[in-house]
Amino acid sequence: MSALAELVWPTYREAFGGFPNMQSFQSELLGRHAARQGFRLVTASVAGEVVGFSWGYIGHRGQFWTELVSEALPHDIVEEWVGGHFEFAEMAVSPSFRRRGLGAFLHDHLLTDVGRRCLLSTVDNPNDPAVRLYRRAGWQRLGVLKSGTQVMGRHAETPLLTLVRQDST
Repeated sequence: MSALAELVWPTYREAFGGFPNMQSFQSELLGRHAARQGFRLVTASVAGEVVGFSWGYIGHRGQFWTELVSEALPHDIVEEWVGGHFEFAEMAVSPSFRRRGLGAFLHDHLLTDVGRRCLLSTVDNPNDPAVRLYRRAGWQRLGVLKSGTQVMGRHAETPLLTLVRQDST
């Protein structure tokens, strides 16, 4: 587990901060998530250095975030979406590599063949680049987790965003 933490910690720290050191990041977040059913992680590297990552796992009732969502959303939404879902837990791209399509790459590769409805939590700002990416990829707003934070859902059968890049010569 520490080798995995060493790979993604610099990007996590640069994008989010929040943990005083790699050991606390590993024990309080990554290790806990990596132990969950269906954990998967995708990285994007440039010259051998990880510059972006995304990860998720199967979410079940009784888990911290799943219970927060269950308490915040209307009952009918919870019944349809919560429990046995794929939880899109984290995604980060180093600031110097943003706006190059890496977020879409990480999103699409993480969700390839997931085959489950998916949930994520993100800011409730339609102008946020991450929210725009999710909306283009078929995510919909399910409700509010807390002020300024929304829960988004995506059905398993929604086609993934396809990134096409054409270089002019």
